[in-house]
Amino acid sequence: MPNTRADFGELADRLPEALLLVDTDATVQAANPAAAGLLGKADGGPVGRPLMAFVRDDEAAIAALIRAASRSREFLPGGLTVVRPDGSAVACRCESSLYRPRSADNSALVLLRLSGREAASNRFILLNDRIEELSREITRRRVAEEALRSATEYFRVTLASIGDAVIATDTAGCVTFMNPVAERLTGWSLARATGKHLDEVFVIVNETTRQTVESPVAKVIREGGIVGLANHTVLIRADGSEVPIDDSGAPILDGSGAMVGVVLVFHDISERHALEKEVERKTQRLEEADRRKDEFLSMLAHELRNPLAPLKTGVHLLEHKQPAMAEVSRLCRMMDRQIGHMVRLVDDLLDVSRLTRGKIELRTEPVRIAEAIEQAVEMVRSAAQTAGLTLEVPAIAPDLVVDGDLTRLVQVFANLLTNATKFTARGGTITIVAGRAEASIEVRVTDTGVGIAPELLSSIFDLFVQGENSLDRSEGGLGIGLTVVRSIVELHGGSVSAFSEGPGHGSSFVVCLPLTDPRCSASDRGVHAKAPVSATPELRVLVVDDNIDAAETLSSILEMWGHEPTVARSAMEALDQLTSVRPQAALLDIGLPGMNGYELARAIRKMPQIESIFLVAVTGYGDASARAESMEAGFDQHMTKPVDIGELQSLLAALSR
Repeated sequence: MPNTRADFGELADRLPEALLLVDTDATVQAANPAAAGLLGKADGGPVGRPLMAFVRDDEAAIAALIRAASRSREFLPGGLTVVRPDGSAVACRCESSLYRPRSADNSALVLLRLSGREAASNRFILLNDRIEELSREITRRRVAEEALRSATEYFRVTLASIGDAVIATDTAGCVTFMNPVAERLTGWSLARATGKHLDEVFVIVNETTRQTVESPVAKVIREGGIVGLANHTVLIRADGSEVPIDDSGAPILDGSGAMVGVVLVFHDISERHALEKEVERKTQRLEEADRRKDEFLSMLAHELRNPLAPLKTGVHLLEHKQPAMAEVSRLCRMMDRQIGHMVRLVDDLLDVSRLTRGKIELRTEPVRIAEAIEQAVEMVRSAAQTAGLTLEVPAIAPDLVVDGDLTRLVQVFANLLTNATKFTARGGTITIVAGRAEASIEVRVTDTGVGIAPELLSSIFDLFVQGENSLDRSEGGLGIGLTVVRSIVELHGGSVSAFSEGPGHGSSFVVCLPLTDPRCSASDRGVHAKAPVSATPELRVLVVDDNIDAAETLSSILEMWGHEPTVARSAMEALDQLTSVRPQAALLDIGLPGMNGYELARAIRKMPQIESIFLVAVTGYGDASARAESMEAGFDQHMTKPVDIGELQSLLAALSR
C-alpha cells in the first residue's frame, strides 16, 4: 500500500479543521493534527485504529456513511458523536467524500471532515458573511473593471484618432503599445512590434552625420523627465525609407510615482523640413547674391575711382598753371566740388555695404566735438556758399568730448550738412549746434528747407528711402547717406533722430553721443591737423599705374612740387626702372596687370639696394582688409584714389626733410 500519510500531504496539517482518511472497513489511515487533537492522542493516536473506537454511533450507521461517501466526490452532510479521552461526548458535523477510488491494488479511501456543530454553525455564519463580502468585492471589481475597460477604450480611441504617433514601452524599452499613426510612420504593426525593443522598431539617425541618435527611452530612464529628440532627426522606416520627425518622450508613472514605462510622441515634419530646406537654399542664394553685390560695389568703387584720380589731379594742375584766369579758376573749383561729390557717393556706397555686414571697425580715441564739426563744416562750406545758403556755426564748448573715431564722426556731420544743402532752397539757413544733455552730447543740424512728410519720419534712416523728388532729381541722391549716419552713430553707442513739422517747414536732425571726461582728450592732435607745406627739395619718385592718364597727371603734380618723377605702366617695367633710377619713394597702383601691386611691393622689399624706399599704395580699394593687406605686403602708406593732393604733398615733404 502506498504511503497514505504522504499522499494526505502537508496541506491537511495546516488546516484548522479535523480531517480523517478511513478505508472502507472504517479503519483510520491518516489524520491531521486537528483530528488527532479532537480524537485524542493516547496510545499513539487514531491512525491504524477503527473509527468505532472513537465514536458513540453504531457500526451500521458508520458503515452507511462510508458506503455513501465512497460513491461521491462531493461532500455529503452527516454527523458523528465523538467520545473524547476524558469521556465527554461531542456532537460533530461530519462531511464525507471519496478521496481515492478503489483499484486493483488499493482499497478506496474516504475523507471525513469533522467539526463541532457549534463551530460549524459559527463557520457557516462566517462563511455567509465572507460570501457577502466576496459578492460585494466582486461587484466593486466588476465596476472597476468596466470603468477600466471604458477608460482603456477611450484612450485607445483617442490615441488612434490623434495626428501624432505614440509608442509606449516598459522600463526595459520593449514596445507595449503603438497607435495607427506610429504603425504608419514606422512601418511596423502593433502585433509585430509588441515585445520588441524600441531600438529595433524606432531607428533614428542624424540627417547630416548619419550617426545613430540615442534612444529617447534611454534618455527618459536616465534623466527621469521629459526629453526632446535631437534636431535634424530622421526615422528609418521598416522598408528603409526615411521620414524627418521631432517631438519628445516622457516617463509613465504609477500611483506611487514609480516609473513603469515610457511614452514616445513624435510626428512627421516632412512639410516643415521641406520648407526649412527651401528657406536654407534661398538664404544661401541671398548670401551669395549679397556677397556678389559687395564684390560688385567694391569693384565699382575701384573702377570709378580710377577715372576720378586723373580728373582730380588734372583740375589741381589746371588751377595752379592758370592762376590769373578767373574763369579757369572758377571752373576748376566747380569741377573739384563735383569730383569731391562723386568721391563721397562712392564712399557712401562702400560704407553702407560694409556697415550692413558689420565690417567697419572704429578707431576710437577722445575726440572734441568742436573739432569734428569744424572739419565737417569746412567740407561743405564751399557747396553751401555756391547754393546761396547761410551756414551758421555758433561757438562750441571745447570740453564736449566723446570716445570716438574722428574720421567717422566728421563723416556723420558732413553727411547731415550735405543733406541739408540739397534740400534747402537758395537764401535758406543751415545751423549746426552742439551742447550737453545730461550724460550725452547733443548735436543738432537744422535747416529751413523743404521739410519731411510725417509718414517718412519713421523710415527716413532706412536704406534707399527718400522724400518725393521731381523728375530731374535735382534734390535726389542714392538714399544711403542717412543710413550711413545712423549706423556710424549707433556704432558709437549713440542715436540719431529726425524732426519736422511737415513739408515746407524745414527739418532737424539730432545726434546724441555718450559724453567722455574732457581730461582724456589731448590738447592738440597733430595727426588731424594739416601742417603747412613749404617748397620741397627734389625727390626721385616712381609712379606705377597702368592708367596712363592717372600716371601722367600725378607725374605732372610731382614735377610742379619740384620732384623728379618716373612713370612705369607695369610691374615688370617698374622693376627695370628701380635699379636704374633708384627712387626714394614709389607710388604703386594695386590693380596692375600681371603682377599686382602687392606682389610688386614684396618683390621690391627683397631688393637690398633699394631697401629704404618709401612705398605708397595708391588704389581704389580703401576698406580695412585692403589696408591690412598693404601693410602685410610691405607698404609704408595706403592712399585711396583719387589721392588727397594736400595729404600727398605733406607726406612727400616730410620724407624730403
